[in-house]
Amino acid sequence: MKTFTTLLILFCIVSLSAFATIRTVSNDPQNPAQFNTIQAAVNAAVVGDTIYVNASSTTYSENVSVTKRLVLIGGGYKSPLQLNYKTTVSRISMPFFGSNNPSGTVICGFEVSNIDSFSAGSSPISNVQIFRNFIGNIYVYGSNWLIYNNIISGTLSMSTSPIINAIVQNNIFSGGFISGSSSNGAGSVLIDHNVFLDGNGQVLNNVYNTTITNNIFMQGSASAYIIDGGTKFNNFNNNLCLLTNSVSNISPFNSFAIGPNTEAGNFVGVNPLFVSVTNFSLYDDRANYRLQSASPVKNASTDGTDLGIYGGSYPFPSGGAPGSGFDTSALPPIPQVTSLNIQNGTLAPGAQLKVTIQATVNN
Repeated sequence: MKTFTTLLILFCIVSLSAFATIRTVSNDPQNPAQFNTIQAAVNAAVVGDTIYVNASSTTYSENVSVTKRLVLIGGGYKSPLQLNYKTTVSRISMPFFGSNNPSGTVICGFEVSNIDSFSAGSSPISNVQIFRNFIGNIYVYGSNWLIYNNIISGTLSMSTSPIINAIVQNNIFSGGFISGSSSNGAGSVLIDHNVFLDGNGQVLNNVYNTTITNNIFMQGSASAYIIDGGTKFNNFNNNLCLLTNSVSNISPFNSFAIGPNTEAGNFVGVNPLFVSVTNFSLYDDRANYRLQSASPVKNASTDGTDLGIYGGSYPFPSGGAPGSGFDTSALPPIPQVTSLNIQNGTLAPGAQLKVTIQATVNN
């Protein structure tokens, strides 16, 4: 039954991508697929193929190297389906060398320790999309990256050159920070509608020439800071900061006007009034990061929506009811079977198998 369910899901994916081959991966011998390792499927794939990696009770202990444009879809980083299995991978790398170009790759539905990219030359890795993942660290090298609707527990590092038109939007950062961006001033980086939890108390490290808007910064500890001395030439608009204390030798502390940065419309020393968040330091999957109706930053963003992950262009999708543990763990946006009923399990030769199926699309 598991295999049949997987095949049905893949049939639905094929209907969305008629000209690409679908390749399946499973490391569970009770739920076999075409490949039992992700790297084997990647090696067999051609440009434009989709690789579906089944959720499993066992980690895919691989350092996956993607050297061509592919769509990688996991079974989610936390799921109420499949016995709460998830798709966990050690590392996904996108190296660009010679004719091997991973530009255009899509990564969705994984719990992954590291996603990184690098080039043997000066050519950027472009048009990468990373969404609906639980990620440790990300290293961005290239242009036109779109990183949204992720839980990021570590550092998002950007190469100082070339970073052009990168968007980091509607993510929850828990315990990590953003480092680097276009120091040469040639890029256009947008950090927008994210929630930065207190974590290690540091958020922006050597960030240059970036537009930083509509974010919620929950740094509140005595040693916390949002902007280090190397963060320069940025525009801070309509962000909220919980922090009010002074830091280093700067007093009074204004969270968005340190050094050669410009700022307008920000909320400093203000509580955003989340619906239900008790831990401002680390991500809590049972918390509700929506804003109360009385929140001072409701509908206060530059686009007229709420500050934080539920405003803007990519409102954070829900994977379940608030407080259930699945609210901020949406599955990949592909059809998934929720119910399968075989009505006549015993068949005479040549008889028709009658099956009732219900499915949902996780938009």
